[in-house]
Amino acid sequence: MDYLKKRLKFVLIIVFSVAVIAFVQYELHFDHNLNIKKVGTIMTILQAAAGGYGLYGLVQFFRVK
Repeated sequence: MDYLKKRLKFVLIIVFSVAVIAFVQYELHFDHNLNIKKVGTIMTILQAAAGGYGLYGLVQFFRVK
């Protein structure tokens, strides 16, 4: 239980990062009213930031002692 308590914060970071990436992918794929020039750049930046934060969570998950 102590193992999971220390890592719960990083599990939440990973879960929410994956959720943000999935939401962005869903919106870009299915919403045809979006102007890709205006919104696409912001969505790509958001997706990259969520991916980086998720990677940080994954590294810290295995690094915590």
